[in-house]
Amino acid sequence: MKFLYVSSVSSSRQYSGILKKIAGQTEAVGRLGWKAHYVYLDGDSVILHTGTGDSQRRDFAHGLRWRKRQEAVTQAVCAILSENGYDAVYIKGFLATPYGLEIASCAKHANPACWVIYEVATYPYWGEYRRYFRDDWKNHDFQSFAGHVLEVLQHFSAAPRMKGRTDAVVVFGQPIKRLWGIPAVTVDNGITVDRIGMRQNGMPAPGSAIHLLGVAGTSVAHGYSRILEGMAQYRNGRPSGSPDIFFDIVGGNETIRALKAQADELGLAKEIHFLGYRSSEELAKLYGVCDAAVSSLGAYRLGLKYLCPLKSREYCAAGIPFLYAYEDTLPADAPFALKLPNDPSPVKMETVARFVENCRKNPQIALQERKYAEEHYDWKIIMKRVLAFAGAAVDENH
Repeated sequence: MKFLYVSSVSSSRQYSGILKKIAGQTEAVGRLGWKAHYVYLDGDSVILHTGTGDSQRRDFAHGLRWRKRQEAVTQAVCAILSENGYDAVYIKGFLATPYGLEIASCAKHANPACWVIYEVATYPYWGEYRRYFRDDWKNHDFQSFAGHVLEVLQHFSAAPRMKGRTDAVVVFGQPIKRLWGIPAVTVDNGITVDRIGMRQNGMPAPGSAIHLLGVAGTSVAHGYSRILEGMAQYRNGRPSGSPDIFFDIVGGNETIRALKAQADELGLAKEIHFLGYRSSEELAKLYGVCDAAVSSLGAYRLGLKYLCPLKSREYCAAGIPFLYAYEDTLPADAPFALKLPNDPSPVKMETVARFVENCRKNPQIALQERKYAEEHYDWKIIMKRVLAFAGAAVDENH
């Protein structure tokens, strides 16, 4: 059985986390007994990654405008489908698009028995687009505004036609049973647990300074400004004997500039450390020395209630406790996770300090967290459920 994961994600460094997710999902299908490949972009080329080190490259013209570029990518993917006749095709999307629709049609044409699965990365998705329009208008970026209008128009044209070409929709976010008239399943984001080392140093001693870690993605949903505001309030009004709190932030995207400016304005230069990009190995070391990590605290900015960030899954597998502010599949009494309000209020650092101290007193906290990740967040578990939902054959021996 042959499986193809279709994406238009770039190999650029800023998208490395997304590409890592795609590779993890595809490799998980391979562990289920399928011959699994995935597609991504490298400059002006479509790359078919076969997992054997023998990747195939299909080039297209340089300097194409967005629509022509999407058409070129779609043609290249359809050629791959025609030549290989995959048994299952998984299309990474956000809104419905004419390109996703064409790829689904090509998959069915190449193999009428092919199971086609369409991924919706965030649901509901309109909160994200409201923010796009607001920011475009505020920044007088009318070209981007027009591009987002085009995407919405394309969605309304393509969505009704997805039914009949798509067997299942996979949603990350709010639970839903049907989307665009197609059966839908809501799943967690996942990770390849075995590839993430568990922290070895244990929790620091009770009463010592608290070190938080944040890994900022490209979305404003990280909401780390709430931590900075909370730290400023904590510094100015904390009781005598309260531990110092420091916050290390990894990342180098556009949202970091705003955080740096905010840290300077709040006088937090000594407490906030901006570390830039870090490799997986460097992140693993940080997991071992920090008390807790910070997942998304800004889902409200996107009009979202439900979220399942990849980084929180990595925190869980690494055994580092974390903070979050959204509805998730986590049990309310999980000892390794602190749920905060999903609103713009400053984070109460006294609450965070108590949470960290409780974690420090539990010598089994990292093992409990790791076990939860193994049972709920491994891509093999998640993709097996996705394939079964779509009606694809699943080998129960894997």
